[in-house]
Amino acid sequence: MFSGLLLKESLKEASVLDVIRVTKIEKWDVDNTADFQPKTWTAIFFEGDESQVDNTAEKLSQSLKPRWYANISTVNNEYVIFPNKVFKYTKGDKQKITEAVKYGLSLGIPDHQLDW
Repeated sequence: MFSGLLLKESLKEASVLDVIRVTKIEKWDVDNTADFQPKTWTAIFFEGDESQVDNTAEKLSQSLKPRWYANISTVNNEYVIFPNKVFKYTKGDKQKITEAVKYGLSLGIPDHQLDW
C-alpha cells in the first residue's frame, strides 16, 4: 500500500485524479505562499496498491505544473514528485533528501515548502 498527497492547484490537468484512489480532501488557507501560488489550497490525500506506486509517481510527474511537487510514501520508500522528475529514496536517506530539496530550489519552489 502507498499513500500520497498532492494539491489540486498543482495540476496542469486533472485527469491524473482518475488513476488514484482519493481518501480525503481538505481546503487549506495558506499565509506564506509564493507569488505564483493561490492563497487557498485543495489538499488531496490518496492511496493505492504498492505494485502501482512507480507508475502512479510517473503519471503525477507528467501532470504537475512547474514549481510544484507531490509526495508518495510506502513502508520503506519516499517519493518526491516534481514535473518530469521523480526522486525515490529509502526513508531517512539524508543524501537523497538533500538532492531532492536542491532540485526543488532550482525550480523556484520556496525553501519553506520543501520540508517533507
